[in-house]
Amino acid sequence: MELDMGKVITAKRKEKSWTQEQLAQAVGVSTPAVSKWETGATYPDITLLPPIARALNTTVDELFSYQNELSDNEVSGFTQKATSLYEAEGFDAGWKYCQKLLQEFPNSIPLKFYLGNLFQSFMIMKIDLGKEDIQSYYRQAAILYEEVLLSGYPKFTYHATLILVGFYTMLNELDRAEELLDSLPKLKTDPDFLYPSIYALRGKNEEAMKLTQENIRRYVSRVSQGLSLLGAFAREQEDMDKACTLTQINLEITKLLGISREIAYADMIKIMVARGDKEAALTYLEEYTQHILELSYDYVKSPVFNRVTEKFQDPSYVKKVLTQSILIDKEYTPLKEEPRYLQIVHRLRQVIDTQTHTFRE
Repeated sequence: MELDMGKVITAKRKEKSWTQEQLAQAVGVSTPAVSKWETGATYPDITLLPPIARALNTTVDELFSYQNELSDNEVSGFTQKATSLYEAEGFDAGWKYCQKLLQEFPNSIPLKFYLGNLFQSFMIMKIDLGKEDIQSYYRQAAILYEEVLLSGYPKFTYHATLILVGFYTMLNELDRAEELLDSLPKLKTDPDFLYPSIYALRGKNEEAMKLTQENIRRYVSRVSQGLSLLGAFAREQEDMDKACTLTQINLEITKLLGISREIAYADMIKIMVARGDKEAALTYLEEYTQHILELSYDYVKSPVFNRVTEKFQDPSYVKKVLTQSILIDKEYTPLKEEPRYLQIVHRLRQVIDTQTHTFRE
């Protein structure tokens, strides 16, 4: 990005209602010198930066920080290119590009916020990634989001805090995760649940129905995650009957509402493997495979979600991620010599080999 110090000097001078001559007198240079700085013909000598900053009631860092500010469009463009690189050329290419941008624009808080979390969606496609490598990526990302928090940007504080809670949980730094959670405002009521009634009373029925559907979609996902967590607790306690019941409830809810049910299928397969029931595990895995192959975000025929629009309409990359999660999951190892499993893998390999376009412009 080009150096725009002249524009900064001009803006700061005009904030003080000063003429170029007044600034020149304040820092001990000629008026033509100030004119050349502001037009970009020349830059001030480095020794003049402190007196210029003092005269304009600013700091040297602030003078330079203006040049490192990116517009919203620039940040959006960089983020789009980064996600496209991750998808098209792989994890290493996307990560390298993000690091290059962060080094080039070290003062851009929006860039840190939008780039710092991208790696999670693409990490699973990096083969043979060890535990230490995974922790290293999360550690580097956590440092970025700590910087976002310290910046005090209100726009990013809440979401950066939630992201950090997830990172520190992954890193098993539970004290810091809990400290961050405690810092969040404790909301007793979700405003999004109150708006539909107000919209309806105003005669804005379409807005009321759309927001209601979005609320249901959001909370059904949370219910599914909650049921999965309860099932995991039951499995840890070796109460497989309870785990199976909870997972069956999860599967039926997500099937009934026609939303993605990868959490429930994966849990059920692992329960059947743990029980030693390979045939049942393979049956669920076949159903899960078919679900992946038919995955769609088109809810136009759903009476519950026909007004909901997902962020990404093309599910091809999500299909690839779900497929990869099956192929690398060690809990499926007891199934890998079974003929049915080999047939499933053959179908899934076609998904892995397919070029995806979920994140591309």
